[in-house]
Amino acid sequence: MKSIVEVIGRRSSEDYALVMLGNTIKKLQERHYFLRFLQIKNTRYSEIKNVVTIDSSINEIDSEDLGKAMQEIIGMVVTAMGKDAGFFFVKEIKNKIGPNYEIALRNMGVDLDVMQFSFEVDKKQTRTLTIENSDVFRLVLKTLIALIEKEIGRDFAISTVTKLIEEYANKYDFLKNITMVDIRYTLGENEINVGQEIDRLEPIHVGKAIEDIIVGVHRSLGENGKPLHIDEFKRQLTSDYRTKLDEMGVNLKKKQFGNSLVFKYVIKALIAVISQASTQRYAVFAMNSFLKKIDTKYVFLKHIVVNPVESDELCDVSIMTNLDEISETDVRRAIQKLLEEIIDSLGGKLGQKFINEFKNSLEKNCLLQIEEMGVNLHMIQLRHELLGKT
Repeated sequence: MKSIVEVIGRRSSEDYALVMLGNTIKKLQERHYFLRFLQIKNTRYSEIKNVVTIDSSINEIDSEDLGKAMQEIIGMVVTAMGKDAGFFFVKEIKNKIGPNYEIALRNMGVDLDVMQFSFEVDKKQTRTLTIENSDVFRLVLKTLIALIEKEIGRDFAISTVTKLIEEYANKYDFLKNITMVDIRYTLGENEINVGQEIDRLEPIHVGKAIEDIIVGVHRSLGENGKPLHIDEFKRQLTSDYRTKLDEMGVNLKKKQFGNSLVFKYVIKALIAVISQASTQRYAVFAMNSFLKKIDTKYVFLKHIVVNPVESDELCDVSIMTNLDEISETDVRRAIQKLLEEIIDSLGGKLGQKFINEFKNSLEKNCLLQIEEMGVNLHMIQLRHELLGKT
C-alpha cells in the first residue's frame, strides 16, 4: 500500500494518492470485508507518521483472498489514473516493493508482470475501438503520399493518389467524397478531407478500398523503378493503426506486383546478369531469343519485346497485352522455364553462380513474390549443378 501511495504521489501529490487509495479501499470493503482492517490516513496535519495502518487480524485471512483484493485495488487505481498511469505504472510498483515482496505477492496469486501486460492490452483495445474508418483512411493516404514523395517527389505523390481515388470511385462510392489539396499552395490544415459517411460503413468494405489503393501505389511506383516497401509503410503506422488495419481485413502481404511488372523486373534482372559476361546490347538480343524459344508453349510471351536503350536504363521492356489476366500457374512456369533455358545455355562458371547473381539483381519484393508463386530458385540451381557434374 505504501508503494502504491508513493508511485501515485510522484505523478500527482501524496494528498491525492492517499484520498484515491482510501476511496478505492472503501469501495471494495463490501466485497472484501477484511479491508476494514486497513486504514489510509493523511498525516499532513497530524503527528501520525504511518499513512498506512493494518490490524494484525489480517494475518488470519487466506492469502489467496488477500491476493484477489490486491489485484482489484491495483486495477481500480490504474483505471482511475487513466492516461497518467502510463506504461510503467505497475512496473514502478514492482520495483518499489523489491524482489522478496514480489515473490510473496506471486505466491498470493498476484503476478505484477502479467497484470501490466493485461492492462496494456486492454488499453490498446480501448484505443483501437475509438479509431474511426475515416481516421484510418486519412492516415493511410498521408503515409502513402509521404513515402511516394520521398522516392519521387511531391507532385507525383499527389497526382498518383488522386488518380487512384478517382480510378476506384466507381467501385467504392465513398471515395467520391474524398478531396485532396496541396497544402503548399492552399496553406490549409486539412490536406485530406474524408467524408464522415465513411464511418457508417462496414470496416471490411473500407479495408478493401485501402488494400486496392496500396496495391495501386505499389504498381505506380514499380513502373517508375521504385516499388513501395511495405515494411517501411507499416513502420510509419502506430501499433493501434496496424491492429485496426488487421481488423478491417487489410492484407499488407497481398501480391504487390501485377504479372506485367513481374516480367519487367525479371527480364531486366536477367539482362543485368547476362551483360556481365558480354555486352548490354548482346544481352538484349539474347533475351529476345530466349523468349522466342519458349513462346510456342507460353503464347503470351509473344507480346513481350525487349529493346536496347541509349541511357542508364538496361533496356526497355514493352508488353503489348494485359498479362494480369494470365493464370499464376502459367506465369510461374514461364519464368521457371526461361531461367532454365538461360542457365543451360550459359554453362560453365557463369551458369553455376547465375541464380545468386539473379537474386541480387532482382527487386527484393518481386523476388519474394515469385518465390511465393512457386518459382523454386534453389531447385533450379541444384538441377544445373547436378547436370554439370553429370
